Parts: sequence; structure tokens; C-alpha cells
Amino acid sequence: MEEKMNVTQTENQELKRVLKLPTLVCQGLAYLCPACVLMYFGIINQLTGGHFPLALVVAGIAMVLTAMSYAKMCRRYPVAGSVYSYVSKSIGPKLGFLAGWTMMLDYFLLPMTCYLGCGLYLNIMIPIIPVWGWIVIAVLFVGVCNYVGVGIAAFINNINVIAPILAIVVTVICMIKFVLGGGGAGTLLYAEAFYNADTFNAGTLMTGAAIMAIVFVGFDSVTTYSEETVNPEKTMPKAVLIICIGAAIEFIIVAYLMNCSWPTAVGEMTNPDTAITEFNAYIGIAWMNGIFVAINTLASLGCCIAGQGATARILLGMGRDGFIPKKFFGYVHPRFKTPSRNILLSMAIGLTALLFQDSLTNAMSLVSFGAITGFILTNACVIFRFWIRDKERSGAAIIKYMILPIIAAAVCVYLWFSLTTTAKIVGFSWLALGVVFLAIKTKGFKELPPEMNL
Repeated sequence: MEEKMNVTQTENQELKRVLKLPTLVCQGLAYLCPACVLMYFGIINQLTGGHFPLALVVAGIAMVLTAMSYAKMCRRYPVAGSVYSYVSKSIGPKLGFLAGWTMMLDYFLLPMTCYLGCGLYLNIMIPIIPVWGWIVIAVLFVGVCNYVGVGIAAFINNINVIAPILAIVVTVICMIKFVLGGGGAGTLLYAEAFYNADTFNAGTLMTGAAIMAIVFVGFDSVTTYSEETVNPEKTMPKAVLIICIGAAIEFIIVAYLMNCSWPTAVGEMTNPDTAITEFNAYIGIAWMNGIFVAINTLASLGCCIAGQGATARILLGMGRDGFIPKKFFGYVHPRFKTPSRNILLSMAIGLTALLFQDSLTNAMSLVSFGAITGFILTNACVIFRFWIRDKERSGAAIIKYMILPIIAAAVCVYLWFSLTTTAKIVGFSWLALGVVFLAIKTKGFKELPPEMNL
């Protein structure tokens, strides 16, 4: 009887392998939120002297090269879907632990940037409530949803798949119509939208590119569907590459059209953090502001609910395993059956958004630190796994497993060190804490570290 049940379960698992390349690509692009690029128009243009599209080109090149490395790792480990797994299996469990530790920083801080985005944009629509007030309201709303286990995330996510795509299509059409009608640069062939010698600065450009790495976070999200994908060893790497390349092209085109539409934005914006609302008014679609704020709020809340829930459950797993104090982190609320103490801790971390009310740039840089660290390590994994351990050193292998990953890692390292000082201080402090924690858990690095459920 048991044998028959096992056969049935296996057959059912095989039947689930129905996802093909087009479905995966559409899902991955929707997950990245095509409209998110709009909200960075002001801060990146202000930072780079009007080189928003060029910053995205640099970030896009680094991400596509990294996606190629990610595709190689997907092919080798079609079930594993995280940098933590790749580093642990390709380089070693101790460095894998530090990779996972860095990923945790992103889990903690990504909701914080979303709370900040909610506060900034909702304050524009309803200014009677200050930015800090909206941040507190958002933190409380998300915390209550996760604390009592309200299943609102699925509803929000369904809206988030469709609404941003419609918003970006409408905005692109309006921008093209505006420019062709004589507005902005008055032409769609405008070289200064990419490069202006008078305002160009390589240092600020790389800082902008490093921050824009955040818009690519999640291009690898489809790897979680490996076990439901037809021929995942071939399909998944293609999907990851197409999603990353497609997102890069879309982001760059939108940024270029925005600069064509408002080429003098750097000297005319009043608030770079929320400049998209000024942009919409400039090109005559101020009516889009309410729609954009609604989409941004829903996307931010969806991200916060998912991010806070994931963080709380990661801490719960680590607490149960004795990795961190079990009495606090391993606690489950007797009535709601949720990791309530971890949720309260996540809410407290979310309130750090109050410290960044005047600097969305610094807040995003904190998240980019963890993301870029993961990208660097993924490229290193390709070299260690294929070139060093598997000794694949033919003519083509030199390019695939050595030269391209080195170029990708080098660009990512440059972006890494181009992040804001605040991001580097917080990021390296977190890494140092991880090294100390690892030393304690492994008794001076003599034992293997415990596994992290990421």
C-alpha cells in the first residue's frame, strides 16, 4: 500500500511539470514590476547629473553578465535557487553561511525601503498626515496582517501583476506623444538623454548604477518553480537570461524616454525622491499621479507583507534549530499560530525608515549592498565550480567559466565600492558581525556551520 502511494506521489509530481519558457518569462518580468523604474527618475538623475539611462546601462550590463553566471548555476543545481546554496556547494559552507548572512540583511531592510516609499508618496496625496505618520501606519498595517495571519498578500499580488504593466504602457505612450508633439527635447533621437559632457561624472554615475541594481533584485525569482518546469535544466537558465535582458531593455527605454520628455529635470525638480509626480504633471498626465501612488502603495505593502513574513519565518526556523535563542525566536503565538515575536522585531526594524525620510538614496543603497554581494558571489561560484573543481578548461570554457565571470564580478565589485558611505558602513558592520557569529558557532572555525533555511 505504501509503495503504491509513493508511486502515485511521484506521478503527481511529474504531472506538475507544466510550466514552459513563455510562462516563466512573463511571470518573472511581472515579479520585477516594470513600473518600478519610474520612481527612481528623480534621485538617480539628481545624483548622476541627468544620466539616469546611462546608469541603467551600466547596471544592466553587470546584471546580464551575472544572469549568465546564474544560468550556469541553475543548470548545475536545478533545484537550488539561492546564492546561499550555490556558495555552500561550490566554494564552501563557511563562506556560504556568510552569503546567507548577507542575504538576511536584504530580508530585513527591503521592507524598510518600501515603508519609506509608502510614506513619501502617500504624503503627496494626503499631506495632512506627515511622512513619518504614513510610515508608522504602513508598519502597523503590515504587522497586524502578519501577526494575525490575514491572507491579504495573495489579493495584493494579483493586482500587482497587472496594474504596473498597464501603468508603464500608458506612461510610455503618453511620453512618446508628448515628445513628438514638440514637448521636452522635441525628438526621440536625443543623444544628451544618455550622455552630457558638461554634467558627466564617472564616480556619481557608478554610484547611481550601484543603487539601480535594486531594480533587478528578483530576476532569478522563477528558479523557485524549478520542480514545476518542463526540462528545468534547459528551460530555467534561458528564462533567467531572458527575464534579466528583457527587464534591462525595458528599464533603459523608459529612462531614455523620461529624459527626452523632461531633459531639464535636474535643475527644475523640487523633490527628487518623489519626482515622478512632478514628471507626470510636466508631460500633462497629472491624473496618473493618483494611479501611480495607488500602484506604488499596493506594491510596497505586498513587498512588506511578503518580506516581513519571510523574515519572521527564517528567524523562526533558526530559533527552532538553536541557531539563535530559541525562547524568543522559536516562539509561535498560541492563538494565531504565527511567529509573533519575530514579527514584532521585524516591525521595529521597519521603523528604521523614519531615519531615512530625507534620503531615499541612502535607504536603497543599504539594500543594494546585499544584492550586489550576492551577485559577486554568484560569479565567483561559476569559477570555483566549473573552472577549479570540475576542471573544465577547454577553449570555450575559458570564456564561459573564467573570463565572463571575472568581468561580471569586477564590474559588481566596482559598483559595490561605489555605494554610499552609509551603505558600506552598515553592510560591512553586518558582515563583521556575521564573521564573529560564525566563529562562535563553529568554535573558532573548526566545525561546519549550521545550515540556514533560506
